[in-house]
Amino acid sequence: MESEKKRMKSSLLIQFNTIFLLLLIVLNVSQPSFAAEDTQPFEVKQIHVGFDGLYKVGRWVPVVVELITNEPQELQLSVVALSPDGNPTEVPSKVYSLPRQGDYQLYSQFKTGLLDSPLKIRLQDAKTKEVLREISYSPQSSSSQFTAIGLEQSAELWAIIGSISGFDPVSTEAPNAFDKSQNQFTTLLSNTSALPEAAYGYDSLDTLIVDSSSSVSTKENQAIQNWVANGGHLVVCVGDNVEAYQNSEFAKWVPVKVTGKNRVRELSSLELFAAVRSRIRGVATAARIEIDSNSGEVLATSLDGPLLVRVPFGLGVVTFLALDLNTSPLVNWEGLSNLCQKLASRSRQPVSSNQKNDTLGKRISKTGISEMETQVFHSQQNFPEVKRPSHWWVMGLVLFYLLLVGPLDYFLVHRILKKPHITWITFPVLVTLAAVWGITSAQTDNGNRLQSTQLNLVDYDASSGQLRGRFYLNLYSPEMRRYQVNVNSTAPGKQTPVEYFPTHLSWNGLPETTFAGMYRSAEGTITGPAYQLSEESHSITNLPILKWGTKSLRADWSRQEPGLLESRLTGNSLGQLSGSMTHQFSSPLKEWVIAYGNRVYIPIVNPEQLEDSFIIPGQTWNISGPRVESRNIKGYLTRAVSRRIEQKGQNNATVITVQTDYDPFSKDTYEILKMLTYYDMSGGFGYTRLTNLSAEQLDLSEQLRLGRAVLFARMDTPLSQVQLDDQQLDQEQQSTYIRVVIPVKKSTDIQYELPSLKDEDDQPKDQKETPSGSDKE
Repeated sequence: MESEKKRMKSSLLIQFNTIFLLLLIVLNVSQPSFAAEDTQPFEVKQIHVGFDGLYKVGRWVPVVVELITNEPQELQLSVVALSPDGNPTEVPSKVYSLPRQGDYQLYSQFKTGLLDSPLKIRLQDAKTKEVLREISYSPQSSSSQFTAIGLEQSAELWAIIGSISGFDPVSTEAPNAFDKSQNQFTTLLSNTSALPEAAYGYDSLDTLIVDSSSSVSTKENQAIQNWVANGGHLVVCVGDNVEAYQNSEFAKWVPVKVTGKNRVRELSSLELFAAVRSRIRGVATAARIEIDSNSGEVLATSLDGPLLVRVPFGLGVVTFLALDLNTSPLVNWEGLSNLCQKLASRSRQPVSSNQKNDTLGKRISKTGISEMETQVFHSQQNFPEVKRPSHWWVMGLVLFYLLLVGPLDYFLVHRILKKPHITWITFPVLVTLAAVWGITSAQTDNGNRLQSTQLNLVDYDASSGQLRGRFYLNLYSPEMRRYQVNVNSTAPGKQTPVEYFPTHLSWNGLPETTFAGMYRSAEGTITGPAYQLSEESHSITNLPILKWGTKSLRADWSRQEPGLLESRLTGNSLGQLSGSMTHQFSSPLKEWVIAYGNRVYIPIVNPEQLEDSFIIPGQTWNISGPRVESRNIKGYLTRAVSRRIEQKGQNNATVITVQTDYDPFSKDTYEILKMLTYYDMSGGFGYTRLTNLSAEQLDLSEQLRLGRAVLFARMDTPLSQVQLDDQQLDQEQQSTYIRVVIPVKKSTDIQYELPSLKDEDDQPKDQKETPSGSDKE
């Protein structure tokens, strides 16, 4: 018996050893195959998001992935981020062909619609669309492989190429300890090879600072040039190293001529510009610079010429300092940090975010409108066939319904009919009738067809021919479904046939902390259905819209179209304009306003002859014509009225000027865009009580300070075509507004109006109320 047990144990041991050996053999045989599966065709070295990990929510953000390939392949880089609605949106790059083993850089762009939005960076096979590698980022995780910190659009984001004294770059090595409450952030771009390859990649940036030692490639220089021409701000610092700057890519297009260098001893004007009492002691070597006398602004000068100038370039600005911040005597100057802040900031009267929030909290925080861009957003949410009742009407109906199914039903069955058991009939009948009425009225009030609002805003620089277009599209869907959206635009010139080109299309968000705003945290957000953007964001695929819901989109584009306006205008320091101009736009300019200096010129309109106030294409138009009125620009924008109050028994009178309060609830697109065009000239935040940080580039007041005129007008020509599921939307609901930056030749002559010799003109006229700042005042 014992021998039999021993034989059974030995047989089991033999079986176990056999199975164990077989498993070892299988593992050894399959090990090479597992290793082959784990072998990646590439290795990701580093990921760059934004500018040293910083970017702005609601703006296009550059992404650069550095990798090493082990074999030839074709890859595509895509980034997934959340939209303001909580929908994951995927933006793919172009297809990169990597022909051989080596180091490569892949570039793409994306937009986030929520603060602290998680990100997914995907590398996929261009042919099979298989995701080969996915790297995720979460703001709450400390183990992310890259840094991506989202900032509000109210924060200023500056970037410097190379080390420049006076600018203190922030550190993003510890994202969880990063302080987002600051108003200004400076980043250091030590790796110029990771600079954006397209102008939209600089969308998050407010100012780019370079010096004479900065070098960029031709492609990167072209991207910076296009960004500045479309409204960006470049700061250039050049000292004694004039030769290096003259050989750089920036010298080929920056509108400041460098002719040599000087030894400068008197730097008091630079001290005044920096607004510090500290003296600059020593002798500095400065570049000798020249600018066009008709445009630009000299901010600081010396006996040998200007030291600091600010000049326009397209729709943007270049600030040029003829000194090196890294050399003596500026490098050791106590006021250097103040000077650097003044150089990089474009705002004349900066207001801290805390002051704005405090003021808004007292005034209109309950409205959800704190930005001019938000007012533009709400002005496009009007759909004629959607006639929804007000909130008060809905609350009244709810109270009436409760009263009907409660006390009134009780009074009917108990007091009048005196049959309480009938409530088993009356109550269901009342509920059914209310449900049927609710469904019927909902169908009637909300409409049963697709609707849209379309708004074109076009900016044109007559000097360079730079065109910048922005198209707002708002869709209202009668059903829950997904759409394919494609937007093409055309320039506002006379073209036969009309040429349409693709746009940069994406969602449009609210720069607010309210519901559906971009300043909310993504933490706890319920993720909605995903949709995709095409390469270079020319179209949107699978855009989800709820039943009776809306979706706001925005398309941007830029072009070069010289010769659309010829200016022969001359102006002086008092804002007086004379001369003529001729435009070649596709339709007449209506309801136009021309601003220059501190004056505006508007048409005197006869309702029976409206055509006489239009500026017709191809015809010479004279600003000194009989149907043009001139007024003070601030009084015109604020609709100020001066009242003359006579004093009884005295020969003198008191003049009181009263401004009209700005209405943040107004949905008049013309008035909103006009205020946005001359925002700073109206008093800005002090008058409107709305900030303009999100759409700061749309404020053209700075062009007025630089000696140019700015025309704002309405056009009847639709400039964009929208294809929804391969069907073109009606363009009749599309409105177009144009703003033109016009060069003006400066004159030292002052135009005075000669006194009239007619006796009737000497008679006193009774004017109780006169628009403030008008020529009649």
